Amino acid sequence: MMVNIMNEDKDRLVIIPYISDHGKIIMQSQMNHKLMQLDANFLANDNMNECMNLEENGLAFTGAFNRQIIASAGIKRIWGNVGEGWVLATYDIWNHPIIIARAIKKNFEELAKAHNFKRIQTAVRADFGIGIRFAKWMGLSNEGLMKSYGFDGSDHYRFSRIF
Repeated sequence: MMVNIMNEDKDRLVIIPYISDHGKIIMQSQMNHKLMQLDANFLANDNMNECMNLEENGLAFTGAFNRQIIASAGIKRIWGNVGEGWVLATYDIWNHPIIIARAIKKNFEELAKAHNFKRIQTAVRADFGIGIRFAKWMGLSNEGLMKSYGFDGSDHYRFSRIF
């Protein structure tokens, strides 16, 4: 699916508000890593709609490049000033990894402060080295291993950042 983006924006990263259809597009595309494709395959069944419930007014965005959705990221408020950070990306992120990573990091900082979050956490598969490095680069700290946390019984690390 093409995103409705003006022609003059086709050669640069465009940030638009996230809607659940963006998540479905990403999950149905080739994911950015074989481990993430396992998650996509699981979600392709009856779990897709439940897991794409990530829309949060002003807290979730999608990045499109050359009129194609590349990645979505955001913060889902859990309660009070605590949120769960998330990122979904297609394989095309590898064509623009630096610009998209910087956009996610910049928006993460701004959103956390603007919405008065005190804690943002996320789970990263223990066997997903790139995801672990990304979480650390984002300024999150590893709080420990969560055994059998994943839908498939995989272990995950809990990362968080206190603001």
